[in-house]
Amino acid sequence: MQSKHSSMTPSLPQTLSQEAIQDRAFQVSVSQASYNYMFSYIEPLSLSAGLPKGEEFTFEYEAKVAKVFLPLLENFTKVVVSLLERELQDDLTGDVSESIKKVNDAYHALKSPSSPLAVIEDVAATKALLEALAEVPNAIEGALQGLSHLPKDFIHIVEGLAKVTKQFESEGFTAFLKDTLYYTLNEERGHQYLKPKGLADYELLFNTLPTPQALDVERKAWMPEEDLPICLQDWYFGYMQIAGFNTTNLRGVRTQKEAHENVYLLAELLEKMPVTDDILQQVSGDSALTLTEAANKGLLYVCDYAMFEGKKGASLHGLHRYPEAPIALFYWNASPPHGYPTDGAMQPIAIQLGQHFDADTTPIFTPNDCTNNNDVDGAKWLLAKMVVQNACTIEHETVAHLGACHLVIEPIVVASHRQLPQTHPLMVLLKPHFRFTLDINHGAYTSLMVPGGVVASVISTSHQETAEVLVDAYEKRRFDDQYPDKIFHQRGVSSDSLPSFPFREDTLDLWAAIQQFVTDYLSLYYEGETAEARNKMVLEDFELQAWVNELVNPKRAAVRGLDGLTATNDEKSPVQIDSFDYLCRVVAQIIYTASAQHASVNYAQYPLMSYIPGASGTLYKPMPGRSEILTQEDVVDWLPPLDVALYQTSFAYLLAGVQYDTLGHYTDDPRTQYFTDKRVAPILTQFHMNLNRIEIDIHERNASRPMPYVMQLPSLIPNSISI
Repeated sequence: MQSKHSSMTPSLPQTLSQEAIQDRAFQVSVSQASYNYMFSYIEPLSLSAGLPKGEEFTFEYEAKVAKVFLPLLENFTKVVVSLLERELQDDLTGDVSESIKKVNDAYHALKSPSSPLAVIEDVAATKALLEALAEVPNAIEGALQGLSHLPKDFIHIVEGLAKVTKQFESEGFTAFLKDTLYYTLNEERGHQYLKPKGLADYELLFNTLPTPQALDVERKAWMPEEDLPICLQDWYFGYMQIAGFNTTNLRGVRTQKEAHENVYLLAELLEKMPVTDDILQQVSGDSALTLTEAANKGLLYVCDYAMFEGKKGASLHGLHRYPEAPIALFYWNASPPHGYPTDGAMQPIAIQLGQHFDADTTPIFTPNDCTNNNDVDGAKWLLAKMVVQNACTIEHETVAHLGACHLVIEPIVVASHRQLPQTHPLMVLLKPHFRFTLDINHGAYTSLMVPGGVVASVISTSHQETAEVLVDAYEKRRFDDQYPDKIFHQRGVSSDSLPSFPFREDTLDLWAAIQQFVTDYLSLYYEGETAEARNKMVLEDFELQAWVNELVNPKRAAVRGLDGLTATNDEKSPVQIDSFDYLCRVVAQIIYTASAQHASVNYAQYPLMSYIPGASGTLYKPMPGRSEILTQEDVVDWLPPLDVALYQTSFAYLLAGVQYDTLGHYTDDPRTQYFTDKRVAPILTQFHMNLNRIEIDIHERNASRPMPYVMQLPSLIPNSISI
């Protein structure tokens, strides 16, 4: 989409006449009337105060969402009807089944012949449905408690679908962000019909939707023969930590660390989780291996979800959900046992379902029960893996996705519009990477992140607890600590110690390409034969200086950790940017966050998070201890009812299904150029070539990976946080 200001060549303010400078200053002052901040929603986070004109979704965007939304709605409808029908048919005679068939036939008559999703306001069709319901034999009442309410269920389904379809026409896809569809199942007795009987029930939620990647893993010779889906096997659990929907929690375990490192000290781990050498040896298969040796070699890794300690959870429909704070220990095994990739694997060693060890109430679970926790058939171990992935899911939705992407970019969007004129070269570069972010975030605040909203429905933490987790992450986050070429070293998961990390490998290539593109682009404007000359151009750009001061102002964008800025001792402009190289890194990080980083967490939601046993956002029972005896059939009791599961699955499909544009491509028409400065064309071409090379390299790497990791394919990454 071409900027309305693109007819003017981008320029730095110090190169302009005084009249042109005043014109740009006036333009900025107008923007400042529309773009402002608010802190009251989740204090102290800086957010946009409303949705400025021009930031709204376009018709083209809504059309792309509709292509995803309509199949989603059809699947939702068919799953609801089939689940209710199945509950009745399990114990009923053929006569009753025929009666139910009449109900279904009458229900389908309400659907438009031109569209399977448009409900016809037809009195005769509605009457036929009610008559069919009335014909259901009274004998059904003895088959299932609460059966007399069946007509009410079907009526709610029809009403809910009609309501959300109408809202979709007027409000766009954000109608689904509300709980309108959820309302169709929001009945006190709904869970009597929609309680899962086993893990296989969750596969029924993909009626007309494509099978997600988690359930479509290609079976390979080294994989164990188990009745469980492949995505519940140990190798997959370990692989998810390096190629999953949220790889941000994995940290190296070391015996010592440098001041700048964020690794986990072995001594600190053992204070919380007293795993032993014997446990490591029995699970890894190496009888000589010690924890100290493994840590010193950089082979021990941990995921610790301490951020959820003390969280009580919330109830939904009278059922309480329990957030947990597990600790999971992994070992990079270059020669793993049977059931793992033969060329090395992230092997899970032990899991503790809480922050404080207790041999009876919070024991350490292992895959072979070498800790003697009454887990002969591995049911507790299976549950323990689910609990870890549950914590990973909650942290994904709150911190890694919303907090580290959406809420990071939003105040930068506002700051940029408040301080950079439309013809500043930096604004020209950044604008496509800001597209629709304020609108999608606005929808989140008004529909997702509200008490009783979508997020509260599909994760265990309460609305207040979710806000606490977000704020805690914000307080700890520092901008300069997030550079991809830095953060993996800090966490102890760089290639120096961990040989295989698909997300790291792919995203570092993207980071390098983005940084090169940004550097080449900005070099066109901050000209100079030497570094000193470029730095001088940066320092003399007073619009840029106003921008960085807006970014770090705690009453404005409130970005923390821009440590490459220097102090000025000027109260009005307390910092300045005087390094061209640092400017390039900051800008590259903004673009990377809005594109590649967000894509890694957002577009994994349907492929890897829609099969609920593998990534449930909720848990419905407290954790088992040593004495409790479980079978694998019991594990389903911790997982959500099928209505809650269907909502998580549907929401994942929607968010992962919409891609407005593609990284590095700024117009839909190849004959129309976004950048009007002709000098940009060869730079953009080189960027495209680099991205194409990365695409090929990722496909080549995927050929030898246990399963493909596609979340960083450039072709599947949009420019901005637009969904």
